[in-house]
Amino acid sequence: MILSTHAVVGGAIASLFPSHPILVAVAAFASHFAIDAIPHWDYPLRAIRLKPGADNRRLLDPRFLRDLALIGFDACAGLLIATWLFATPATIGVIVLGALAGMMPDPLRVVHRVLPKQPLTTLQRLHRWTHTKRRLRWPLGISSQALFAASVSWIVLTVG
Repeated sequence: MILSTHAVVGGAIASLFPSHPILVAVAAFASHFAIDAIPHWDYPLRAIRLKPGADNRRLLDPRFLRDLALIGFDACAGLLIATWLFATPATIGVIVLGALAGMMPDPLRVVHRVLPKQPLTTLQRLHRWTHTKRRLRWPLGISSQALFAASVSWIVLTVG
């Protein structure tokens, strides 16, 4: 899933338990693995490689800046959407916490590439195991994520 989807789901979870930030962080973090199991589309990274044995020494490659901009835009869009949908002045902190926790397993993949130590190694093994092997193509893959995030948001906003 793209980071925006993870952020919206994490923000939705946070809106259900705004007075329990530890529960929010754990549940939003765990939600990442659950929704990564759904077949989806991921945007291609040009310079950053996350597969085992990948060589990321060429991070000065101009494509790296494109990757960073794409990832940054995706994460910021997700944070903005999650806060717009779920935050109130009293809950903005916990909503941002939920959105960040929902996205966190993906940046930890990059950290693991640089520092392949425990507990990151076990976390990445879990991430690979839970992540779907079935990829959807554009535009079905992105539209299905938008529909999923919208459905989760609608359910939480009407039931929660």
